[in-house]
Amino acid sequence: MTPSPQRLRVLLAVVRAGGVVGAASALRLTPQAVSQQLGLLESELGVSLFDRTRRRLTATSLAQDLADHAERIEAELVAAQRTAAAATDRATGIVRLAAFQSAIRWLVVEALPLVRTRQPGVTPVVVEMWGAGVLAALRAREVDLVIDDRDESDPPPHSATIAARLLLREPYFIVATPVVARRLRALRQLAAQPWITAPKGTACHAALARLATGARFEPRIAHICLELPTVLALVRAGEGVAIVPALAMADAVAVEASRIAGLGMRHLYLMQRTTSRGTEPAVDAVAEAVLASRR
Repeated sequence: MTPSPQRLRVLLAVVRAGGVVGAASALRLTPQAVSQQLGLLESELGVSLFDRTRRRLTATSLAQDLADHAERIEAELVAAQRTAAAATDRATGIVRLAAFQSAIRWLVVEALPLVRTRQPGVTPVVVEMWGAGVLAALRAREVDLVIDDRDESDPPPHSATIAARLLLREPYFIVATPVVARRLRALRQLAAQPWITAPKGTACHAALARLATGARFEPRIAHICLELPTVLALVRAGEGVAIVPALAMADAVAVEASRIAGLGMRHLYLMQRTTSRGTEPAVDAVAEAVLASRR
């Protein structure tokens, strides 16, 4: 019996997500519906596709082979979309764009009207998201386009299924109250300051680690905050000094910013899924609008 293309798509989502719940989120279905589709596919084929003796589903070799076929089908559908978009000069579809707060405020907001003007058939949906989970969400098709920030020491992943484009290179700044800023004339004076830092794994945390290593001091951490407006509010309150990227400087009221050798750069990347036949035209339309908004 010929496997249903729809059920192969469900199988592929389960293999990618490593389970039913993640696949359900990616497909916008209930976990029960996903399990039902898997059961019907197994009934069609007369075999089990997953080892269910462990806590998580483990794909059999047949399931992996069928998922490979499903990926090729997916690539051909993308090729069909590209052919139609090239012939009509029009893309359509919903594109879920994941980004962090400052990127939404200063890049995405400007890109949205560009999308609607250039490609009215494309509907962008903004999802505020950041951190290590964004790439997993992209791979699992929970989102379609990601703005990811990385320190210059942390390149984007090399992957056959993820296309990454450099969106922005921006410098870091040290911010402090005006009174404190006047005293920061040497690296040894930075060592004496309390620091407001970002969590481990973030670009700003990497920048502080690089600065501290180069200047041979151990930062005295006063506060750990992820959102840059919160960091700037604590700096204004005299709670310490901090490293912030240029994109956050629009909110840097009542503080002074300094560039010091060794701070480095932050890189922002646009990432989207890709196949052997290219990328989805609707996602390309949103990506091009975001790239245009940086100018």
